[in-house]
Amino acid sequence: MGADGARDRLSVGRHRSGIMNWLDQIESELNRGREAERIGNEGRARTAARRAVGIAVTEYQQDPRGGRWYGRDVMRQLKGIAEDQSLPVDVRKAATRLQTRISQDFLSPSRQPLADALVIINFIRRELTS
Repeated sequence: MGADGARDRLSVGRHRSGIMNWLDQIESELNRGREAERIGNEGRARTAARRAVGIAVTEYQQDPRGGRWYGRDVMRQLKGIAEDQSLPVDVRKAATRLQTRISQDFLSPSRQPLADALVIINFIRRELTS
């Protein structure tokens, strides 16, 4: 039993470091997005928000507690989340805003892309840590 217990602790330790890794990656993208917003670069902020969501969704898809597949790239992932009726409405709406392309006038339905990203990321974080 000692050897099995040790193996279980090592496995949990690896998983925890993996969680920290993806959360750190998300925070790095969100920081890039905050800096882009600060200097008025909305396109770069939206891209960073989407990348942060992509990191979270990829982790969600790989974790047995996630159990859903939305796609390999962030735009397919956002589309899948937007269409998944089993998810909370606020998560679906945030995904819809983030996945919608800007208009010819360079306007985006996601006026606050980092806030939209956080709606999705926080939902995934709760799902994976509950």
